[in-house]
Amino acid sequence: MISSGLFAQGIRGKVTDEKNGSALPGVSILIEGTNNGTVTDANGNFELNAAEGSYKVIVSFIGYTSKTVPAVIKAGEMVPLNVSLAESSELLGEIVVTGTRSGGRSRIDSPVPVDIIPVAQITNNVGQVDINQILTFIAPSFQSTRQTISDGSDHIDPAQLRGLGPDQVLVLVNGKRRHQSSLVNVNGTVNRGTVGTDLNAIPATSVERIEILRDGASAQYGSDAIAGVINIILKTRTGLSGNVSYGQNVTSYDKNYVINNGTGKDPSVNVTDGGTTQVGLNYGLKVGEKGFVNITGEYVSREPTNRTGTYTGQLFPAVNGQIADEEILSQRGLTRNNFDMRIGNSKVKGGGVVLNASIPVNTNLEVYAFGGYNNKKGYAAGFYRYPNAVPAIVRTNIFAVYPNGFLPEINSDVTDISVAAGIRGKLGEWKFDLSNTFGKNDFDYEIANSVNYTQAVSTSNFQKTFNAGGNGFMQNTVNLDLGRKFNVLQGLNVAVGAEQRTDKYTITAGEESSYQNYDIASGVASGSQVFAGFFPQNAGTHSRHSVAGYVDLEQDLTRAWVLSAALRFENYSDFGNTLNYKVSTRYKITDGIALRASASSGFRAPSLQQKYYARTNTLFVTQNGQQVPQESGTFTNDSRPAEILGIPKLKQETSQSFTIGTTIQINNAFELTLDAYQIDIDDRIVLTNNFTDAGNATLKAQLAAANATAANFFANAVDTRSRGLEGVLSYNTRFAGNQSFRAVLAGTFIQNRVKKDANDKPIIHASDILVATNQVNTYFNREDLSRFEIASPRNKQNLMINYKAGKFGVMLRAVRFGEVAYWDATIDPTKPDSWPVNTLTGQRETLDQVYNARIVTDIALNYDLTKAINLSVGSNNLFDVYPELQAHSGNISSGRFVYSRRVQQMGFNGRHIFARLNFNL
Repeated sequence: MISSGLFAQGIRGKVTDEKNGSALPGVSILIEGTNNGTVTDANGNFELNAAEGSYKVIVSFIGYTSKTVPAVIKAGEMVPLNVSLAESSELLGEIVVTGTRSGGRSRIDSPVPVDIIPVAQITNNVGQVDINQILTFIAPSFQSTRQTISDGSDHIDPAQLRGLGPDQVLVLVNGKRRHQSSLVNVNGTVNRGTVGTDLNAIPATSVERIEILRDGASAQYGSDAIAGVINIILKTRTGLSGNVSYGQNVTSYDKNYVINNGTGKDPSVNVTDGGTTQVGLNYGLKVGEKGFVNITGEYVSREPTNRTGTYTGQLFPAVNGQIADEEILSQRGLTRNNFDMRIGNSKVKGGGVVLNASIPVNTNLEVYAFGGYNNKKGYAAGFYRYPNAVPAIVRTNIFAVYPNGFLPEINSDVTDISVAAGIRGKLGEWKFDLSNTFGKNDFDYEIANSVNYTQAVSTSNFQKTFNAGGNGFMQNTVNLDLGRKFNVLQGLNVAVGAEQRTDKYTITAGEESSYQNYDIASGVASGSQVFAGFFPQNAGTHSRHSVAGYVDLEQDLTRAWVLSAALRFENYSDFGNTLNYKVSTRYKITDGIALRASASSGFRAPSLQQKYYARTNTLFVTQNGQQVPQESGTFTNDSRPAEILGIPKLKQETSQSFTIGTTIQINNAFELTLDAYQIDIDDRIVLTNNFTDAGNATLKAQLAAANATAANFFANAVDTRSRGLEGVLSYNTRFAGNQSFRAVLAGTFIQNRVKKDANDKPIIHASDILVATNQVNTYFNREDLSRFEIASPRNKQNLMINYKAGKFGVMLRAVRFGEVAYWDATIDPTKPDSWPVNTLTGQRETLDQVYNARIVTDIALNYDLTKAINLSVGSNNLFDVYPELQAHSGNISSGRFVYSRRVQQMGFNGRHIFARLNFNL
């Protein structure tokens, strides 16, 4: 229905490599000062329609120096425009779309720091198959480590930017807000109490590049953009491409270092596990002269890893008052290995499809749509229920089914759906973009190999698998954005817009047996072991809506000096108004040296998950060096137990950010960016620790009604200050014989601190009731402090070298993860006799351990079998590096936790070898 006459004029041409003349697919072609652009096809060809007139055309490609070339378009003509590009040192010449609404601004010209991660190229040389892990090993400011023995967090990896929370970074896809996960990280992980976005629900095969804006941007994009913005750009290329890869861990770790301590026996074991298969296909086709439809399908199967230690504690009930574990093991033909926990990556199987499309209606109008469907099923486990730990009243019936105790499993079914559609173009001199973005995440729990002890009091025919319910989150966002260039000085870009957003959070109750107490008099824990189901009284749907308006100005005062400012007003239905600003500037001292700076305010609305999440779960807490189960209830912030304890009502987090930096480019070979920042955040939201009734009969009754003995809540507890320095240094050169060399050194240095008083004590926003009852330390304690300050790497450096000679290439990468530490809140520093024993030294010490920095080395060798097919083989963590062993007996938990699950740098899976076949037809 679209007339071919609509595409009668514009530019047509081909983009090639300056050295060898080969075609360059996926090159960005953009008319300066507009959003009118396209990309080259598999043969380097492109066509771009435009109205009659004189233009400057920006031609840019990752790894190449951008060019700006003039073009005069005449009525009814397709003007020829052939361009050759020279390889560049890195990515500074690439056009960015994040952090600016003025078309055609390059990375080095941006007034704020923006990293460009060319995912489509990087995946050819690395063994990581998901976005979180790819970014962790290439972007120093980004950190994501897989969790273990942490309920739902075993299946969705929390991620940080600049060491701040997962919910303090805003995720966009093609510039549109991405919905968050429905999962709340409530266990003892680094990001406890936060809600993030599941980046791994977006197949890596569908991604062209990722832009990371390392600067506060709430005034530009809204809530959550305190630490920065991650913008995922989907592929638009045509033709068929894809990859098939397989990798597994081949490693050795000290499983038996506790049980063999001092015996002279080798504590190490050899392990081969974690087999990971990825199959990805991407196909794009042209629609008319300018439009495209791009479809991606991807499947990932990840087998579990296990780095458990050998349990040294009591396994079986005593016989005649004596521990008889070894005799019973011998009689049953078992060893302690039969009682291993599963401490490592969960098993995950899943896949998804992604669509990205744009279809022109005429030269001034196009409709677009993108989105996807992803489903993954995860399989993890909790703490082993050893026979000795099974309550005596149910042992007879339990042992009839589980004679050696049982390892309960937490399995998940996670479905993620997103759809965005819109229309954009020009109305007179104004550009416009009207869109609707919908996203939904459902996280359902199935508990297996388990039992509800209150069922087992009277029968051995008890239920073993439970539907424990789940959570859901939905977000719908309507945006209208308008922009226009004015001929003021060297150019003024004016952008204005409005947004309406609706959020919904759902708790679905589990089946009755997953939460019910069938025998109150028995005194045993009710609900499915490892993860009790959600109660009906906690189930329901909660919603809110917000409206916002913004104005964003970007003025080129001179060719060297740009100044931008933004102001955004938002109104939330549940807590009121907020007004935020941002100003930034960049000044070029010379063509190769520029200074830049910014200042902004920001905010983060409490997530609906934090406002309404409620359930009872079994937590294992350290008491006298042992892991003891405790039935803990998470109650809403406005609940009666919260009122009794005087927990303050939730409100938004607010921030003030400052950044100053420089960019230096020398002879198109050396490039350096260096940026320093400070972010002050007030009223940070935390998940408190577990309050008991403390003799309060009213509170005790409230807890008992929820089958809990303790309660925790979300609250605005502390203020923080984050300071950091981030830098990227790159060098690129070429040699005779079609050889190229590129080296990039990037690093970040982070100092995150909870604000303190003159006596260096944390300033905690606690109620008078908490102070009067001496419960401030339960509200926010020393371990909570460590999660903010030292539990994540405070510095990270990345050196990556790429060398290519003809068909052969090699990638060598070394990533240094800085030290982390753990502070335990249960140890009384005034009572040395109560301190746990250091397993390695035999001495009593406070339960604080520093885990020193580690360097992980990756290598990949690749070879072009044909022009369209490439083979890559390599290894991540080539030298099989692990974090430091746990030293304190309380953290080791009777030998089970060889490595810390509370604080982590790069995980503890060891060497991973892989092979990948890539093709681009």
